[in-house]
Amino acid sequence: MLKKYIDIKLLQYLAVFYTIVVLLVQFRKSYYKVMGTSSYGPLSWKQLFNYGVFIDWIVVIVFMAFISYLTKLMFEKWGAEGWKKIIWVHLFFSFFIGYVIFFVTAVISFLIGETTVSEASRYMSFNHFVAVVEVNFLIYFAMIGIINVYYYIKKVRNIEIQKAQIETHLANANLNMLKAQLHPHFIFNTLNSISALVEIDKEKSQNLIADFGDLFRDILDFKDENLIPLQKELALLDKYISIISVRFSDHLSIEKDIQKDVENILVPHMLLQPMVENTLKHGYGYNSTELNVSLKIYKKSEYLFIEIENNGEPLTQSFEQLLQNGLGLKNTQERLKTLYGNSFEFKVENNKGNNGVVTFIKIPLKP
Repeated sequence: MLKKYIDIKLLQYLAVFYTIVVLLVQFRKSYYKVMGTSSYGPLSWKQLFNYGVFIDWIVVIVFMAFISYLTKLMFEKWGAEGWKKIIWVHLFFSFFIGYVIFFVTAVISFLIGETTVSEASRYMSFNHFVAVVEVNFLIYFAMIGIINVYYYIKKVRNIEIQKAQIETHLANANLNMLKAQLHPHFIFNTLNSISALVEIDKEKSQNLIADFGDLFRDILDFKDENLIPLQKELALLDKYISIISVRFSDHLSIEKDIQKDVENILVPHMLLQPMVENTLKHGYGYNSTELNVSLKIYKKSEYLFIEIENNGEPLTQSFEQLLQNGLGLKNTQERLKTLYGNSFEFKVENNKGNNGVVTFIKIPLKP
């Protein structure tokens, strides 16, 4: 119940600050007593350190707990626009607090037998209040400064957390949008393959439809996940290859070279299939009816490398032009940027001998 109204951590900071103030005051008293210039009369060392110190400390902390709660309410009610009202309230309490603390401390000290009537009367007198009014004023506003800085830092941190959460939500929304674009694109191309096969071999087309249903079921199983283990991504790719191989028959050869210890590395869902599909789409041509595709995946340092190479038709456009014209490539580029910021590489280019095309992807092992 207490935590609802009082920030315990803030109260600890205030307690530490005022403890330092009390220690400095006691140091001053001790110095004056040793030098023989103390205004506290013939008080013993025990009396000098016990006189109102602990009671004063408790009263001040309780009062500042109230002030910290009041400050929080004023900020919530008036905001930054009400700074003039807030200053006037604090000016009032900065003078009022001194007399209240002196009065309460003196009364409690008397009731528990720590002071006499005359000592308590002198401690709560207006003359004593005036004698230390500037010190109380400065201590009060120093503690108000601590309260305001504390709430300001807390507010900034909350804003940063909210900003990070919003950015995460936006990133997830962006990825979901991109995947929503990707799946229809993939379905459309696969259905085209089935349609082309129906007139050639009905039995194979029926098997292809069944395989496509299994593949799409697996895709939907991961529809809410942005990153999945590489071995699951490769399993999806294998099912896609089995479907597409029916269409291209003996005119397509796909080889894979996967490093053994990379199976559990997380990769973007549906990353490989669009890249292989793009390789097949642009690889076949008038002079390239037999297509060999190699997929190589390995890790080095803190990155995972994916290379897809074919021996098909060379590119006639730059990678930037391909991004503008191809939904699959542009989609992949945007997804990688959303997931990894600038910590990735992605390019599609002709190999050195211009007798094929290489797709290159480099992503960090830890997103």
